[in-house]
Amino acid sequence: MKRFILFSSLITGLCLIVFGSGACKRLDPARLDKATESVKILETIDVDSVIADFPVGFASLTSGDWQFIAYYNKHRELTVAARKTTDPKWNYKILPTKVGWDSHNRIALAMDRENCLHLSGNMHNDTLIYFKTERAHDISTFKKVFPLVSTQDESRCTYPKFIKNAAGALIYSYRKGGSGNGITISNIYNEPSKSFQRLTDQPLFDGLNQMSAYASGPVLGPDQFFHMLWLWRDTPACETNHDLSYARSRDLMSWETQGGQKVALPLTPLLDQLTVDPVPPGGGAINGGAKLFFDANDKPMIAYMKYDSLGKSQLFLAVSRDGKWLIKQVSNWDYRWAFSGPGSITFEIRLQNCYVNPAGEIVIAYQHIKRGQGELIVDPASLSLREDRPRTMAENSPYPAELLTPSSGIDSAAVSWKKIDASPETPNEYYALRWETMGKRRFYKPRSTPVKPSVMKLYRFGRE
Repeated sequence: MKRFILFSSLITGLCLIVFGSGACKRLDPARLDKATESVKILETIDVDSVIADFPVGFASLTSGDWQFIAYYNKHRELTVAARKTTDPKWNYKILPTKVGWDSHNRIALAMDRENCLHLSGNMHNDTLIYFKTERAHDISTFKKVFPLVSTQDESRCTYPKFIKNAAGALIYSYRKGGSGNGITISNIYNEPSKSFQRLTDQPLFDGLNQMSAYASGPVLGPDQFFHMLWLWRDTPACETNHDLSYARSRDLMSWETQGGQKVALPLTPLLDQLTVDPVPPGGGAINGGAKLFFDANDKPMIAYMKYDSLGKSQLFLAVSRDGKWLIKQVSNWDYRWAFSGPGSITFEIRLQNCYVNPAGEIVIAYQHIKRGQGELIVDPASLSLREDRPRTMAENSPYPAELLTPSSGIDSAAVSWKKIDASPETPNEYYALRWETMGKRRFYKPRSTPVKPSVMKLYRFGRE
């Protein structure tokens, strides 16, 4: 059983979570390398001027020939831009909420089965902020919705997320409460009644008032299971992450271990059978420092970070073998990333693409403060490291090299990308949003001098 410590007081700050959701895809590096050389800019469309004094997650959505982008404009207003792909002109809708300087206040955007838009965001332990259009594709009809289900459960919300189940029904989840005492609530939308109800009677996660789950997913895998990966965290201090855990589900309501053992909701720290690696607090595990992907037989694999026996930061690999997790250290680095404290932190080591290449090798791409860009090549049978090789910034990038470096003139700027998948009708074309921002503001305060906005552009790329 995991250790429990009751805290008399809780800090209110949080470490930035950078997990996402969506269907997992295997990446073919040979195709990507070729694509990088042959990527052409087919179209460039200015979207709007956006905030550039701190990074925060924007959202985008394509439905047929409609495109939608949700972001914070230069006046910090939550804004939605919409257009037909045949028309470069955008229509805009400004919604009645403004962001401060908190990178937690990401935006989530989705569409229901009647093609009405749902949007939530600008929340960090705040009253629920939720908008929905009254007509399909029509951003001018956005209206605020509150309460969604229960006022009692919607006063301290963070981390909004949309996902669709196997039937295409829209599910909305968020964390209620703070880091160390939060639960995860999921609601499902009913189109005929135009209302939400609880997806399950019990919350998905419950840290029993002593910890919170920081989750990646759920993501729909090639085996048609939804896969969920998470760490428990005791306090807002990021070094208190511990116990890498995993569960899967067919319907997002009934959950089980990777070996098929059923577990009842809520998922709590008492369910030891869900533990992948019992990393202790202070053991070097960090939310945002793990990736779920799949082997050649569609079995889940997890690349993640923790300290080795010498206290150095290393990458480890957990693979599914006969209903159990086999764990192997796959890097051999001489550096310790000693992260600590609350607030949005800058990652010194970051996992990037993880996949199985055409030769059957496991590839784990990373960015390291000392080593730069690199990738680990791992033997799929023994899980031993074959090679730790450097790579250039442009390698495996789906964008032209000339767009990978900042050009706005904003001090200490970095490029932000948001890729929009190609449609089945145009598999060799895809869209991506590009804008630039300064680095994270760990404790949510404005900068001492104003920062000029960045122009966000939509690019249409093509592969030859």
